[in-house]
Amino acid sequence: MTVDAIYTATIQVLLADDMNKLTTTRVAERAGVSVGTLYQYFPNKEALLYAILLKHFEEMARAYEEIAAHHPPAPLSELAACIADTYVSVKMVNPDATEAMYRVAGAINQVRMSSNVFARIGMAICNLLAQASDATFKDPKQVTFTVLSSLAGLSRASFGQLAVGSDALARLQDESRLVAQAYLHAAADKDA
Repeated sequence: MTVDAIYTATIQVLLADDMNKLTTTRVAERAGVSVGTLYQYFPNKEALLYAILLKHFEEMARAYEEIAAHHPPAPLSELAACIADTYVSVKMVNPDATEAMYRVAGAINQVRMSSNVFARIGMAICNLLAQASDATFKDPKQVTFTVLSSLAGLSRASFGQLAVGSDALARLQDESRLVAQAYLHAAADKDA
């Protein structure tokens, strides 16, 4: 419960202020724990930010792994919609947390995060693509990278529009499906 309270408090502080005002002291106060307790779990602010991002990516990996494990073979258009919908659903579980994640992601070097979680996401999507009943891909890893990058860019831009009152989030699922379906159909091996 303490770690969850710290995560929640970090999101709240990030949304209330900018990254420059995020301190472990402010997070501990908001979480109702001492700074010493926070440091038992996270030795510094950077470790806390990495942990929050990693938790988010773990949720994404679990969602894709679950779908890949149970989705039967299907037409590519259905799988593309599934890939897009899963991405958006993880982002929309808690839109405030996602908005805060994007603030964190821009402030730290994500390359230093565990590559295992990214490999899990990539493998699950490659497994989904392999279940296409009407398409194959010469380089499914590259296709996975591109479709995820496209969805990430669209999502980041959509959540960035929240501050200006845009309806981008209302359109995020439809636009994500369109991007995923158009790209995956264009990237499919035409000789299949």
